[in-house]
Amino acid sequence: MKKLINHFDTKKLVYLMFQHGKSAFDAVESALPEVLALTEAVINTIKGRGKVFYIGAGTSGRIGVLDASEIFPTFHEEALFNGIIAGGKDALIKAKEQVEDFSDMGEADLKKAGFTASDIAIGVSASGKTPYVLGALKYANKIGAKTALVACRKVNYAFVDTIAVAETGEEFIKGSTRLNAGTAEKLILNIVSTISMVKLGRTYDNLMVAVVPTNKKLVKRAAEIVSKITGVPIGRAEALVVETKDARVACLMIKKNLSAEEAFRLLKEKEFNFVEAYES
Repeated sequence: MKKLINHFDTKKLVYLMFQHGKSAFDAVESALPEVLALTEAVINTIKGRGKVFYIGAGTSGRIGVLDASEIFPTFHEEALFNGIIAGGKDALIKAKEQVEDFSDMGEADLKKAGFTASDIAIGVSASGKTPYVLGALKYANKIGAKTALVACRKVNYAFVDTIAVAETGEEFIKGSTRLNAGTAEKLILNIVSTISMVKLGRTYDNLMVAVVPTNKKLVKRAAEIVSKITGVPIGRAEALVVETKDARVACLMIKKNLSAEEAFRLLKEKEFNFVEAYES
């Protein structure tokens, strides 16, 4: 008779689950060509003044909302990435599993969020078959918008432009897609959003130049970035960060001897691509 994992000691379980989790990274690696295509689609959407909408249910929905919510503090873009979860904000902290069964709700929520034909809808679904997600993608395709799906099982839909499948296989706890599937989905969204922001000049090399300095720690971090890029003493860098509340503006003021208003105007003219503004 097979020994139940309940009877394993805790140390063995911890190591077993860790080893099992490594397969999520292998699954994402196999999907990198599709992840690349998705990233390029996102970059082109933003260049065309469109927005990015993640839509999912349960764990997948939470992962989309999480990734979208972290774009503003990291890259100073408040409405560029948007996360939609079946069941709304309440579903972030209390599961509303039944909502995912209704495709019309996915369409309705995407419409309510202000989705347009200029945007890209990225469905996130471990099974690749969540009706809520597919309903949203069908609507996006119908109005002529770009569509994509991040999944952990092979699927094929005529109404989806790009499908990135990270086949994570059986979970450590069967059916619990908050485990390897969730890890793979988060990794893919991390890549898509981060590389998009890098290519659009929201970083300077690997420096988080667009970080929003909303607390003492972040003011210090922004000042260190300004000092590193421009070479000015940390004291002057911090004073400018406090004044402008934007490391990018501070850097442009120093490099080009501009006022804060002139520096911000230059940044805006370059569509907030700091690399282009700084090197112009």
